[in-house]
Amino acid sequence: MSEKLENFIRNNKKDFDALEPAESIWTKLDERLEEQCVKQKQRNKIRLMYTVGKVAAVFIMVLSIGFIWGHYKTQEANSLANINPEYAAKEVRFSSLIENKRTELKTLKKIDPALYKIFMNEQEKLDKEYTELKKELSTTPNQDRIVKAMIRNLQAQISLLNQQLNITNEVKEIKSNQDEKSI
Repeated sequence: MSEKLENFIRNNKKDFDALEPAESIWTKLDERLEEQCVKQKQRNKIRLMYTVGKVAAVFIMVLSIGFIWGHYKTQEANSLANINPEYAAKEVRFSSLIENKRTELKTLKKIDPALYKIFMNEQEKLDKEYTELKKELSTTPNQDRIVKAMIRNLQAQISLLNQQLNITNEVKEIKSNQDEKSI
Protein backbone atom coordinates (compact mmCIF):
# COMPACT_ATOMS: atom_id res chain seq x y z
CA MET A 1 0.00 0.00 0.00
CA SER A 2 2.75 2.40 0.73
CA GLU A 3 4.26 1.73 -2.68
CA LYS A 4 1.03 2.73 -4.38
CA LEU A 5 0.92 5.94 -2.39
CA GLU A 6 4.50 6.77 -3.25
CA ASN A 7 3.87 6.17 -6.94
CA PHE A 8 0.73 8.31 -6.83
CA ILE A 9 2.62 11.17 -5.21
CA ARG A 10 5.50 10.93 -7.73
CA ASN A 11 3.12 10.86 -10.67
CA ASN A 12 1.04 13.80 -9.42
CA LYS A 13 3.81 15.88 -7.85
CA LYS A 14 3.29 18.78 -10.24
CA ASP A 15 -0.37 19.00 -9.26
CA PHE A 16 0.53 19.13 -5.53
CA ASP A 17 3.17 21.83 -6.09
CA ALA A 18 0.79 23.94 -8.12
CA LEU A 19 -1.64 24.34 -5.24
CA GLU A 20 -0.39 26.95 -2.79
CA PRO A 21 -2.42 28.70 -0.12
CA ALA A 22 -3.70 32.16 -0.87
CA GLU A 23 -1.64 35.21 0.13
CA SER A 24 -4.30 36.34 2.62
CA ILE A 25 -3.82 33.15 4.64
CA TRP A 26 -0.10 33.84 4.95
CA THR A 27 -0.85 37.43 5.98
CA LYS A 28 -3.33 36.32 8.67
CA LEU A 29 -0.88 33.71 9.89
CA ASP A 30 1.90 36.33 10.16
CA GLU A 31 -0.42 38.72 12.05
CA ARG A 32 -1.45 36.02 14.51
CA LEU A 33 2.16 34.97 15.10
CA GLU A 34 3.15 38.59 15.63
CA GLU A 35 0.29 39.10 18.14
CA GLN A 36 1.33 35.97 20.00
CA CYS A 37 4.95 37.16 20.09
CA VAL A 38 3.89 40.56 21.46
CA LYS A 39 1.68 38.92 24.09
CA GLN A 40 4.48 36.54 25.06
CA LYS A 41 6.91 39.47 25.42
CA GLN A 42 4.39 41.29 27.62
CA ARG A 43 3.94 38.18 29.76
CA ASN A 44 7.71 37.84 30.06
CA LYS A 45 8.02 41.51 31.09
CA ILE A 46 5.32 41.07 33.72
CA ARG A 47 6.98 37.91 35.04
CA LEU A 48 10.31 39.71 35.15
CA MET A 49 8.75 42.62 37.05
CA TYR A 50 7.16 40.25 39.56
CA THR A 51 10.46 38.46 40.02
CA VAL A 52 12.36 41.71 40.48
CA GLY A 53 9.66 42.91 42.90
CA LYS A 54 9.90 39.72 44.93
CA VAL A 55 13.69 39.93 45.10
CA ALA A 56 13.51 43.60 46.11
CA ALA A 57 10.93 42.83 48.82
CA VAL A 58 13.05 40.03 50.25
CA PHE A 59 16.13 42.27 50.15
CA ILE A 60 14.31 45.09 51.96
CA MET A 61 12.97 42.67 54.57
CA VAL A 62 16.40 41.19 55.23
CA LEU A 63 17.93 44.66 55.39
CA SER A 64 15.22 45.86 57.79
CA ILE A 65 15.55 42.86 60.06
CA GLY A 66 19.31 43.33 60.12
CA PHE A 67 18.96 47.01 60.95
CA ILE A 68 16.43 46.39 63.72
CA TRP A 69 18.50 43.57 65.19
CA GLY A 70 21.66 45.69 65.09
CA HIS A 71 19.87 48.65 66.65
CA TYR A 72 18.43 46.43 69.37
CA LYS A 73 21.84 44.92 70.14
CA THR A 74 23.45 48.36 70.29
CA GLN A 75 20.78 49.67 72.63
CA GLU A 76 20.99 46.57 74.77
CA ALA A 77 24.76 46.88 75.07
CA ASN A 78 24.55 50.58 75.91
CA SER A 79 21.63 50.41 78.28
CA LEU A 80 22.23 51.90 81.67
CA ALA A 81 21.41 48.60 83.36
CA ASN A 82 24.29 46.90 81.56
CA ILE A 83 26.74 49.70 82.30
CA ASN A 84 25.89 50.31 85.94
CA PRO A 85 22.86 48.62 87.54
CA GLU A 86 23.00 50.93 90.57
CA TYR A 87 22.66 54.01 88.38
CA ALA A 88 19.94 52.31 86.36
CA ALA A 89 17.87 51.93 89.53
CA LYS A 90 18.43 55.61 90.32
CA GLU A 91 17.39 56.56 86.82
CA VAL A 92 14.10 54.68 87.19
CA ARG A 93 13.41 56.23 90.59
CA PHE A 94 14.28 59.75 89.42
CA SER A 95 12.27 59.40 86.22
CA SER A 96 9.15 58.40 88.12
CA LEU A 97 9.65 61.31 90.55
CA ILE A 98 10.00 63.70 87.62
CA GLU A 99 6.79 62.41 86.03
CA ASN A 100 4.88 62.80 89.31
CA LYS A 101 6.11 66.34 89.79
CA ARG A 102 5.29 67.28 86.19
CA THR A 103 1.77 65.98 86.74
CA GLU A 104 1.46 68.18 89.83
CA LEU A 105 2.79 71.16 87.90
CA LYS A 106 0.07 70.83 85.24
CA THR A 107 -2.37 72.48 87.65
CA LEU A 108 -0.46 75.73 87.01
CA LYS A 109 -1.48 75.59 83.36
CA LYS A 110 -5.03 76.58 84.31
CA ILE A 111 -4.00 79.27 86.78
CA ASP A 112 -1.15 80.98 84.89
CA PRO A 113 -0.51 79.63 81.35
CA ALA A 114 2.36 82.07 80.66
CA LEU A 115 4.27 80.99 83.75
CA TYR A 116 3.58 77.35 82.92
CA LYS A 117 5.06 77.87 79.44
CA ILE A 118 8.23 79.40 80.96
CA PHE A 119 8.54 76.44 83.32
CA MET A 120 8.10 73.97 80.46
CA ASN A 121 10.82 75.71 78.41
CA GLU A 122 13.26 75.29 81.31
CA GLN A 123 12.35 71.62 81.63
CA GLU A 124 12.76 71.08 77.89
CA LYS A 125 16.32 72.43 78.06
CA LEU A 126 17.23 69.85 80.69
CA ASP A 127 15.43 67.12 78.73
CA LYS A 128 17.45 67.97 75.62
CA GLU A 129 20.67 67.80 77.62
CA TYR A 130 19.63 64.41 78.98
CA THR A 131 18.82 63.14 75.49
CA GLU A 132 22.21 64.33 74.23
CA LEU A 133 23.92 62.56 77.11
CA LYS A 134 22.03 59.37 76.30
CA LYS A 135 23.18 59.58 72.67
CA GLU A 136 26.73 60.26 73.79
CA LEU A 137 26.61 57.20 76.04
CA SER A 138 26.77 54.83 73.07
CA THR A 139 29.73 56.58 71.43
CA THR A 140 32.01 57.52 74.31
CA PRO A 141 34.64 55.23 75.79
CA ASN A 142 34.24 56.78 79.26
CA GLN A 143 30.66 55.69 79.88
CA ASP A 144 30.86 55.99 83.66
CA ARG A 145 31.42 59.75 83.38
CA ILE A 146 28.39 60.11 81.06
CA VAL A 147 26.21 58.01 83.37
CA LYS A 148 27.09 60.24 86.31
CA ALA A 149 26.27 63.31 84.20
CA MET A 150 22.91 61.74 83.32
CA ILE A 151 22.12 61.18 87.01
CA ARG A 152 23.16 64.77 87.82
CA ASN A 153 20.86 65.98 85.05
CA LEU A 154 17.94 64.01 86.50
CA GLN A 155 18.70 65.46 89.93
CA ALA A 156 18.75 68.95 88.41
CA GLN A 157 15.38 68.27 86.80
CA ILE A 158 13.94 67.23 90.17
CA SER A 159 15.41 70.31 91.85
CA LEU A 160 13.98 72.57 89.13
CA LEU A 161 10.57 70.94 89.44
CA ASN A 162 10.62 71.38 93.24
CA GLN A 163 11.37 75.08 92.81
CA GLN A 164 8.65 75.40 90.19
CA LEU A 165 6.17 73.64 92.47
CA ASN A 166 7.05 76.03 95.32
CA ILE A 167 6.44 78.98 93.01
CA THR A 168 3.18 77.38 91.87
CA ASN A 169 2.02 77.03 95.48
CA GLU A 170 2.87 80.69 96.13
CA VAL A 171 0.94 81.75 93.03
CA LYS A 172 -2.04 79.68 94.20
CA GLU A 173 -1.91 81.35 97.64
CA ILE A 174 -1.73 84.81 96.11
CA LYS A 175 -4.66 84.04 93.80
CA SER A 176 -6.75 82.63 96.66
CA ASN A 177 -5.95 85.68 98.86
CA GLN A 178 -7.00 87.99 96.04
CA ASP A 179 -10.19 86.03 95.58
CA GLU A 180 -10.95 86.28 99.32
CA LYS A 181 -10.35 90.06 99.34
CA SER A 182 -12.60 90.58 96.34
CA ILE A 183 -15.46 88.83 98.16
